[in-house]
Amino acid sequence: MDMPTFDELRDLLQRDPEGFEALRAQLIEDCIRRSSSCNQRRLRGLQFVIDARRRVAGSPMKALMDIQAMMYDSLFALQQALLAQQYGTEPAAMSAGQVLDFRRPMSPES
Repeated sequence: MDMPTFDELRDLLQRDPEGFEALRAQLIEDCIRRSSSCNQRRLRGLQFVIDARRRVAGSPMKALMDIQAMMYDSLFALQQALLAQQYGTEPAAMSAGQVLDFRRPMSPES
């Protein structure tokens, strides 16, 4: 299936939101189906996560930001893995932190 232009997609979304969603799902499925068989399961899993994030986001902008954060995290992990391979080191932790011990104060009744 040929990819519609941006304007065609925008017009379809405005006049037929359900048709737009059906087309979106079909285009995604076509893309996954055209990928190598060893990647298809992973791509379906990733699409499942993306769809779940879109459902719970509450707004298109929140969904965009959540998915963008997923992409950034994935890119950062890839960068760390590549740097570790280049320098022969273990990937660094995201950040070091201090664990604080929060104990309950003794009650006067104890």
